[in-house]
Amino acid sequence: MTTDRRAARRKQILDAALEVFAEKGYLYATVDDIVERVSVARGTFYLYFGDKRAVFEALLDGFLERVGACIEGIDLEHPSQDARAQLRANVSRVIRLALSEPGIVRLALLEARGLDPEVDAKLRDFHDRLRLFLVESLAEGQRAGVVREGDRHVMASVSLGGFRELLIDAVTGALERTPEELIDATMTFVEGWVLTPRAAKASRPVASRSRKKG
Repeated sequence: MTTDRRAARRKQILDAALEVFAEKGYLYATVDDIVERVSVARGTFYLYFGDKRAVFEALLDGFLERVGACIEGIDLEHPSQDARAQLRANVSRVIRLALSEPGIVRLALLEARGLDPEVDAKLRDFHDRLRLFLVESLAEGQRAGVVREGDRHVMASVSLGGFRELLIDAVTGALERTPEELIDATMTFVEGWVLTPRAAKASRPVASRSRKKG
């Protein structure tokens, strides 16, 4: 089998596993459910993944990599975009990614926690690296006068915890908003609580004309 065909088969198994996990939950899903969904033999499954947890971890790893790729450092010397515009771009990329992959968001943010020590360690490591990145970014912003004075660790904890709940509510249907509405509301919070008035007013976009659903 060629490399491209192997990659395509692996993706088929991953896609099928995500569907099964979303429908039955990780704990109740089985390898038989996955191979039945993708119409391959159990032996074919084991050519790619050692067990159910291995395919789960592959899904989780891929999603965490995509989230990480969405988040770029703020360049305070950027020639054309101020800090606010760059922050909005980060928020936009993460929200749009989450809304495009609701199944894996529910899996990563709801089902994965407490599932198994190794998975928990993987999630903690990602969270700790993201939190450190945010704390360091807030410190740089405070020195440059674009982030309000205050406890950067508290700011990071509230920001990450609130954003996580926002994504969960958005993908589970508890919060029915368009992507632009979610981005605008998130930036309104950030402008009022994190950015200084000078930074918050910079390059403000025209208000969204969209309306809430329902």
